[in-house]
Amino acid sequence: ATKLSPNIDDIDINLDDFVRRVNSDLVGKIVNIASRCAGFINRSSESTLAPDIHDAQLLSIFVDAQETIGQLYELGDTNRVVREIAALADRANQYITNHAPWELAKTAAQESQIQAICSLGINLFRILVIYLKPILPRLAARSEKFLACDELGWADIGTPLLNHRINVFEPLFKRIDETAVNAMVAASREDHL
Repeated sequence: ATKLSPNIDDIDINLDDFVRRVNSDLVGKIVNIASRCAGFINRSSESTLAPDIHDAQLLSIFVDAQETIGQLYELGDTNRVVREIAALADRANQYITNHAPWELAKTAAQESQIQAICSLGINLFRILVIYLKPILPRLAARSEKFLACDELGWADIGTPLLNHRINVFEPLFKRIDETAVNAMVAASREDHL
């Protein structure tokens, strides 16, 4: 998807780039949002998201991106779709880093603040998953199970999960081992000899 554009061009599949993008962008940026926030929600909030949105302006930025991302999908420009989603993921990760729930956890009576921050993180992750669903339907299905919600659709983007119970986080996507990719390529070459 990161290589497709509305133009009819040859696509150069670079497996090193594929491994890097999956490991850094998909796992390190997007899945990491859920991973960073879920533990706090599961432990200190009885797996229940906050009743309110901690930063409505940030949520609005994510929701408003649906018009641009939708248009890019319509054009078949998944390269730019992925870049837009990665930029949003960077914003979500920066928000979590700036509010540092792991630091708040060191001080007593910060549970509601931690819940609010991590709940927004989970909701931002949910929006990113909706945007990625046409490209990564299995990730979306695993995320729906983690979020304990019905099948996610474009119409759900503007409706955050509030006061909603989620499931315990389990890894949604694992890093790709470069050695395994090399072994797969070698095996496919042997099959064609």
